[in-house]
Amino acid sequence: MNRLWQAAQSFEPRGLPLGLARSLLAFAQLTTLLLTSDRTLFADPPGVTASTRCAGLKGVSLWCVSGGDARTYTLGRVLAITVLLVVIVGYRPRWSCIAHYYVTFSIAVDVTATNGGDNVAEIFAMLLIPICLDDRRTWAWQKPAGPLRPAWRGGAFAAHAALRCQIAIIYLAAIASKLAFPSWRDGAALGVLAHDPEFGFPGVVQPYAQQLLSHAWATDTLTWSVLVVETLIALSMAFRRRTRSYGVVLAILLHGAIIVLMGLFSFGLIMIAVVLAACTDMPTPRRASDQTRQEAVIAV
Repeated sequence: MNRLWQAAQSFEPRGLPLGLARSLLAFAQLTTLLLTSDRTLFADPPGVTASTRCAGLKGVSLWCVSGGDARTYTLGRVLAITVLLVVIVGYRPRWSCIAHYYVTFSIAVDVTATNGGDNVAEIFAMLLIPICLDDRRTWAWQKPAGPLRPAWRGGAFAAHAALRCQIAIIYLAAIASKLAFPSWRDGAALGVLAHDPEFGFPGVVQPYAQQLLSHAWATDTLTWSVLVVETLIALSMAFRRRTRSYGVVLAILLHGAIIVLMGLFSFGLIMIAVVLAACTDMPTPRRASDQTRQEAVIAV
């Protein structure tokens, strides 16, 4: 308990990993908005109108507030792109984090062409709000002028801990869902996936993949390696920042391969950004630590 208290008192998330994670998340969703047509993004079933699609909580989302029909899709898209660009360049993280969450929430509830990462992005952006609300820097790339104020530090630390738990849950759930299928348990999953008509490997890779996956040992090894990597990423969240940084490397390798072989570009970038955010607890300089303790005493 004492170690946890010390970690909370010296918590400092405002480093390069936080800025990169936020920018990468925003860039992933920006590519979706820039490269996907309205017809694909908002492919409502026949008979669904703006009033039914925007019922309940969805009514406060960006595309519903802006009108909820095809005539106002462009307005919502422009507003969302503007917010995402502000996040990417790192301007005023204290305020842009709220608008960023609103955009990710709107994409998650409005866009019908989801890629599996939009709900993750929404949770991630929500947990970043307590971490960023006391970030008084003009640009996310500047060094902090001082430590977080005690009133905000505890909330930021709790949000960061929740983020790490959420990452572990996501990967453990992914492992459990895969193991429910015999093809993952017997090691044949990648061989089947390579020829899937929707998510199969691209044509330029097919000849090499077919040659490699024709060997049972290669198919088994590659299939089970996915489960091993996901397990290691999940477990790394329970350890110190150095160990979690290894989880970032594994996430880049895993999701980089998914991007290349399956074309899930936005999903892969979102997952890399989320794991990178787990390493935002930067080492606090000794001098800053002393100041932090003094502030804690004064606050008490």
